Amino acid sequence: MSDDSKLGVGVIGLGEIGQFHLRGFASSSECEIRAVSDIDAALAEETASRFGASSYTSYQDLLSDPAIAIVSIGLPHRLHCEVLLAAIAAGKQVLCEKPLCMTVGECDEVIDAAARANVTVGVQHNQLFYPPHVRAKELVDSGSIGRPVLMRLRLAIGGKFRGWRTDPAVTGGGILFDAGVHRFYVARYLLGEVDEVMAMADNTRLGGEDVAVVGLRFRSGALGVIEANYHAPPGSFDDNVEICGTEGTLYVSGCEAEFEGFRTGPRLTRFDGSWHYEKTAQGDWADSVAASIRAFVTAVARGEEAPVTAKDGRQVVQLIESVYDAISAP
Repeated sequence: MSDDSKLGVGVIGLGEIGQFHLRGFASSSECEIRAVSDIDAALAEETASRFGASSYTSYQDLLSDPAIAIVSIGLPHRLHCEVLLAAIAAGKQVLCEKPLCMTVGECDEVIDAAARANVTVGVQHNQLFYPPHVRAKELVDSGSIGRPVLMRLRLAIGGKFRGWRTDPAVTGGGILFDAGVHRFYVARYLLGEVDEVMAMADNTRLGGEDVAVVGLRFRSGALGVIEANYHAPPGSFDDNVEICGTEGTLYVSGCEAEFEGFRTGPRLTRFDGSWHYEKTAQGDWADSVAASIRAFVTAVARGEEAPVTAKDGRQVVQLIESVYDAISAP
């Protein structure tokens, strides 16, 4: 029997990330999973049975369910805008997997629709909830490493993701618009707004780049480099972050690297003439997904702004679009 004191949740898209969304909502004491939807009927029925939820093969049918207050979208990128607009029209509060949409124009449609409907839209930028990233930001903001001057964010993946993620028309680009989205929002989180970009890649956005190097100039004056590469050795996943300041250096050995068993050292270290291990709260990549979801549910329950807003999602899409423009510039 449903608990009427809890917010009803419907999860649309039950692939890999959808399963992690389910885990996140199940970990919240403020909500209850009441419906799931996937075009794979068997998967939808099996998932629904685990949670005592309703099963749908049509997301439109799920959106018509009056028991649902919050909708989670874990679909291929090309479908985000369509389903977001439908969920908003149905009066649901919505948490969308990154990236918010394929283009800035689509993001603006969603933001405008949500404002008219007085609906909360959040974006799943889960690595903002990864404890070493949170602690690194605290150290940067406190001046523990002096003035930040250079940040390097690595993304080396041992082979392209399979399925729909191989199609640039569905993902919105190559590695930069898929897994690379995490690098851009983490960069902004740690060092602030970006005013200038430069970039090189092995292909265009429509061609689906596999390798790219992006230069960033932050508003603070600090510089940054994002290295993105699908041609790493099989089995590897390297997403470390290094921040060099005038009085110290921080090194995060990697969020998904830890989850994939590829972490090469302590989660977060600081160097100021000698190395220091920085203690952080527990929690890996999967836990950061759950923490992000719990924070969104709490915001909805309290009538507050989402912890990562649709406008935040738009800024990241706009930043990556500017990178693609730099790649294609003569």
